Amino acid sequence: MLSSTEISIFKNLKEPTKISDIAELLSLHHSTVSKAISSLESEGFVRKEKIGKSVYIRRSDSLHAQSLEDILREFPRLPLSKLFTPSSLHVLSILKSPRSIAEASAITGLDRYTVSAVISRLAKYGIVIKEKGSFLLSSRHTLFENFVDNYFKYKANMNLRIISENGVLIWQRGPEFLFKAENLNVNLESQLENKIHPTAVSVFPRYGLDMITDMNYYFFSKRTLHEEEFFIHTILIDPHSPIYNSYALALAPRLESKNFLKYAIYYNIESHVKTLLEYLDKKEKNSDFVLPWQEYTEILESLV
Repeated sequence: MLSSTEISIFKNLKEPTKISDIAELLSLHHSTVSKAISSLESEGFVRKEKIGKSVYIRRSDSLHAQSLEDILREFPRLPLSKLFTPSSLHVLSILKSPRSIAEASAITGLDRYTVSAVISRLAKYGIVIKEKGSFLLSSRHTLFENFVDNYFKYKANMNLRIISENGVLIWQRGPEFLFKAENLNVNLESQLENKIHPTAVSVFPRYGLDMITDMNYYFFSKRTLHEEEFFIHTILIDPHSPIYNSYALALAPRLESKNFLKYAIYYNIESHVKTLLEYLDKKEKNSDFVLPWQEYTEILESLV
């Protein structure tokens, strides 16, 4: 994601500078610097600014650019080009909670060998620690957590602008995000289009549930979704809403696969899903985010 050249350029942009001056400072060819700056600009780390007749490059005011600046100031000798690869950032994005290699692989869609190699590399510098057989971000390295969060939020919002003019971000972690939109932009690039999956109440008709809504719901991910995630995503639309929790519960019995707690753990809503499943089993209100049982059955009848 960030090459050593790009990091060197960013590190030396302490004030607005012309490309030719950067090339001279770093003893690099003008075209090499120009290409690196284009990459940095597309990722939101720098921006171009015209002063008089000259174009200057300066650091962006984006949160992830500021986070990178903080990391470079605090850890100037870390080999960030090796640590900030796409796979490393994806793994870091899920390690706020302890994860095993197998869990990290399942959540990110990366193979176990890649996840293991990434974690080993990050652990070497104390960014990731091992705790009771699982791995998580070290509490001493909040700068890295901030960078990862800010970077992926930026990427999600940039992708959403391309995907839909009226898209609204609902949930996001790493490069994946849940969103709603009235419609998608036509002529999307195939690499984006292939990552957009209908989910939540938008897939209800597949399961014989009559759902009428002005909004469509989608999940952005390079991997294929599991059925249980339709259930989870319906909850994530508004976890505090008894209505959306009721919709999720209406869908649950119709899914062929019912390993809901496994995916609840992946999305960090395990206790929430346990409460919902208990409610479905005992048929009585057990929290503020579910309806009285009679009202739930009325919603269920309206969907069938």
